[in-house]
Amino acid sequence: MTERILVLGAGPGGLVSANLLALHGYDVTVVEKSEYHLFQPGMLWIAFQGHPPEKYMRPVKDLVKPTVNLVQGKVAEVNLAERTVTLEDGRRLDYDRVIIALGAHLDYDAVPGHSSLVEEFGDYFRGADYAARFWSHFKAMSRGTLVIAAADPLYKCPPAPLKAAFLAAETLRRRGVKDSVSVVLALPFIHEYPSETVAEIVAPKLREAGVEVKTMFTVDSIDAENRVIYSLEGESITYDLAAVIPAHKGPAIRLLPEEARDDDGFIKVDKYTLQIEGYDDAYAVGDCNNAPTSKTGVTAHLGAEVVVERILGFDSRFNGRTNCPIVTDGEASFVISTYDHPPIPVKFSIFKRLLEDAFIASYWSSLRDPEKWSPIFRAYFEATDPSRVGGGW
Repeated sequence: MTERILVLGAGPGGLVSANLLALHGYDVTVVEKSEYHLFQPGMLWIAFQGHPPEKYMRPVKDLVKPTVNLVQGKVAEVNLAERTVTLEDGRRLDYDRVIIALGAHLDYDAVPGHSSLVEEFGDYFRGADYAARFWSHFKAMSRGTLVIAAADPLYKCPPAPLKAAFLAAETLRRRGVKDSVSVVLALPFIHEYPSETVAEIVAPKLREAGVEVKTMFTVDSIDAENRVIYSLEGESITYDLAAVIPAHKGPAIRLLPEEARDDDGFIKVDKYTLQIEGYDDAYAVGDCNNAPTSKTGVTAHLGAEVVVERILGFDSRFNGRTNCPIVTDGEASFVISTYDHPPIPVKFSIFKRLLEDAFIASYWSSLRDPEKWSPIFRAYFEATDPSRVGGGW
């Protein structure tokens, strides 16, 4: 009997897992609540540079192999002991193995006033329509203060607020209003980035772009009526337009047993195998797990490849590799690290911006046909391994 593998979620981790396993003859079913897959970094370009949302969206049905079964529905419960998944409409699916790739839950209610802020202005995390709403306000801004902040130190794509600030400053410069609009980047870290090594590379670029940085500013509440953001540290910032990254929690499903989650709801996994603790037939990849590495599409993609190889019988291990781009006006850098190697200093350059642009161009194909891109990606990750590259790349 062909082994039945259930993949929950059609993000990067879910699609790569499903499409690779389908090539090996497994009975693969993907469950996804949305009709479209959204390239999440694209929301930055929608919100701060006015790119059309459809540029960063594709139908999920076009991103799975022909032999993959696609089920449209929202997951309500996963019972690891009984090997069952229940959808919100009551449908029940059984499996031999399950790969949970449902991403993180964005909690806009964790900070008082945050939901009101997002409903008024939109943001660049909730979805393409909210990013487009934010752009409608930002493009009309000719004076005042734009604040980009975070409600918690843990969020998807650690460089996201930096990229938002750089893209915003670039747009303001092109529109000729850079001197009359202040860009304030408020971060819950002691430096411009969690890693001091990366912060030392980023800080001069932020000053050059005219971005004011407030460190040790963790958003505690938002007074949307008077347009003031308050921090846990006792400070406040008045804004004319603001985007605050929401608190991130584990996926909004019922997971049994409850002990499979940590205190923030993330799924407990072995950080090397990505197996859910206590279950050799269940995995969690990407933003939904508690592996001590960045929550990004790259880590989800690489983690998915490890899970597939383990299902195929190989002793593959995930090393926590990150490759997070930081994009400025015409240049880019990458945050490169593994479990065993903290981020190394990577210089900004035009070449790295071209690498990032090339990755974006290959994104859809890398999900639909990951087997074709895997040799190229592996060569890149081996060549840029932090233990091999060293500082100053």
